Amino acid sequence: FVFETIDQTQLDRFENCLEALGGHIRQIEAVGHWPMGPNRSFKILRAIASVPRPNAQMFVQYWANKGSPNTRFSEISD
Repeated sequence: FVFETIDQTQLDRFENCLEALGGHIRQIEAVGHWPMGPNRSFKILRAIASVPRPNAQMFVQYWANKGSPNTRFSEISD
């Protein structure tokens, strides 16, 4: 799973959800900057995570059906 955000608290909540399912974040990296007006930008954080399939099959199905190969930051972070 790939999760991108500019908000550290969202990343923390994502990690807590993964841990509840028995998963973990394998890697976090800054992949770009999100412009927020003149002379201001935020780092885009990308988390790559894994979840064991037997414990989280419903989550995997949800992500497959509702997830997207692109994020709102895709144009900036590629």
